[in-house]
Amino acid sequence: MLFFWDEVNEAEIECHGVDKATAEAVFYAEDFGYQPDLKILNRWTAEGTVEGKLYRIAFSKTFPEGIRITTAFHISRKRRRT
Repeated sequence: MLFFWDEVNEAEIECHGVDKATAEAVFYAEDFGYQPDLKILNRWTAEGTVEGKLYRIAFSKTFPEGIRITTAFHISRKRRRT
């Protein structure tokens, strides 16, 4: 899996206190789950636990094996969707 990063999406996750490595690690979490965003075409919402914290990320597919994470943030367990 390849991740596409630019200044825009890096700044977006950093303002939520998440680094690139943590956002990418969500995809490899044991409890990883995702669902399509019904409001935006080619966008999905995913959740997973990394180092004991639950994260929600929004992403889109950019090329056959590519992922562009648009935002990522820590959430409480009671706000879990997937």
